[in-house]
Amino acid sequence: MAAWEALLEEARAYAARVRATLGEARVYLYGSVARGSFNLESDIDLLVVSPHLPKDPLERFLFLQGLNPGRVEAKGLTPEEFAQAMAKGALWWLEGALEL
Repeated sequence: MAAWEALLEEARAYAARVRATLGEARVYLYGSVARGSFNLESDIDLLVVSPHLPKDPLERFLFLQGLNPGRVEAKGLTPEEFAQAMAKGALWWLEGALEL
């Protein structure tokens, strides 16, 4: 369980950096780490939902990657984009996600 706890701590540290930079943000851990089915090569999949993310997709990607010194793979959505995607059922991959 120590490996999972280390990955969870890295995810929480990233979430703290996001909140320190953006203020309001919800951060979800999903994928193999959230399910507990990770391996030594797994990345840490996170979804960041914040009204303060850059609007431009490339700027948003670069911003989220810039907060990442480790193996976090973060996607970002505004609350409006999140609500629209949820309504369409497009965020099926968040099933079993943990909010950090």
